[in-house]
Amino acid sequence: MDAPARYPMRTWIGLLVLCLGAAVTLLNMAIISPLLRPIGEQFGTSDATTGQLATLGSLVGVVSSLAATPWMDRFSRRTWLRLEGALVLVAVIVSALAPTFGWLMVGRVLASCGSAVIMANCMTGARELFHDPVWRNRAIGIIVSATTLAFVLGMPVVTQVEARFGWRIAMALVAIPVVLLLAGTFALPASPERSVPVLRTHPLAAFRAVLGHPRTRALLVVHGLNLGIYSGWLVYFGAYTTDVFAASAGVLSALFFFSGATELLANNLTPPLLRRFDPVHVLYLMLALVAAALLLTGTAIVSIPAVLLAAIVILNGTASAYIAANALLLDGEVSHPGAVMSVAAAFIGVGTAIGPFVTGWALATTGSFEAAYRALGLLAPVAMLALWLGTRRRVTVAAVEEMSTESG
Repeated sequence: MDAPARYPMRTWIGLLVLCLGAAVTLLNMAIISPLLRPIGEQFGTSDATTGQLATLGSLVGVVSSLAATPWMDRFSRRTWLRLEGALVLVAVIVSALAPTFGWLMVGRVLASCGSAVIMANCMTGARELFHDPVWRNRAIGIIVSATTLAFVLGMPVVTQVEARFGWRIAMALVAIPVVLLLAGTFALPASPERSVPVLRTHPLAAFRAVLGHPRTRALLVVHGLNLGIYSGWLVYFGAYTTDVFAASAGVLSALFFFSGATELLANNLTPPLLRRFDPVHVLYLMLALVAAALLLTGTAIVSIPAVLLAAIVILNGTASAYIAANALLLDGEVSHPGAVMSVAAAFIGVGTAIGPFVTGWALATTGSFEAAYRALGLLAPVAMLALWLGTRRRVTVAAVEEMSTESG
């Protein structure tokens, strides 16, 4: 195991910049949740319709991620984060000043284009900064912790600012971490030389390298559905607690703060957990817990304390599953690490479009937030099935090799 002293100060500064990028990604995705109801009130749109801003943004993110994939390993993380951060900054300004719902949609589309591969570059950057797998997984946990801090600190602040000054000022707050990110990119080192050269003559080589393995394809599906569950739950969480439990801005802020604070525990315990147990088994466990929390909505989850407990399970479960999936995707000698993370971002975009769509469709059909969350919970068993289909061959091969060793 590498000790911290073996990495220069520039590496840790680079990790801090990657954490800023992760925070921007979370805030850009989560900002709709506490602002959903006031946005709908101003523009005369229903909760289900307003929530589809997340679906639209996710679909745009998919296209942007796929378009970026052939170029991910040809430019440095510094270049990518500058480009993406600048686009997000423009998007925040357009969204905050939007005179109509249509212009707000334009702003969210630009925001999705800008943030599409920020997290992909952050995860790839962790692999480039930390070559040792143990410290790489720790770095992934730290980066995910940055999204938790953005959730814990950012969501309550956004909720309170909206209550006092309106949703436009709350939306504009996202510009602060974006500006810090843009300033911090000057400290990022250039991407190191790759052990396997990228074929510059064929842009589709990156896609073939990523999608040519069934295990990788399964992990990408699980990755997308896991974040889809998270997004589908988060986008409607503010409206759900307000409508069902008449939660005030103070109560909603407290729910965001206390549930998010516990996620720091999962972010820092998951990397050592992955050293002790098979990450695939960790994925199964976390998806099962998240499914239970959503499927019990409206039956066992009928009070604010129960909502807090469910939020803790969902946030911690999806965070641990996210770290485990990233660790598996970045494990070993990957010829196109940036492309892997970019395609993962595309799958996440599909998932985060499906999640809010499923929740919004169920809400519009049944008129019940509880039924909508139960419908969303069905995505977890689908993810578990995909994981089993993609990893069963590995289990079978390992069993055959063990039997061969014993017979020998």
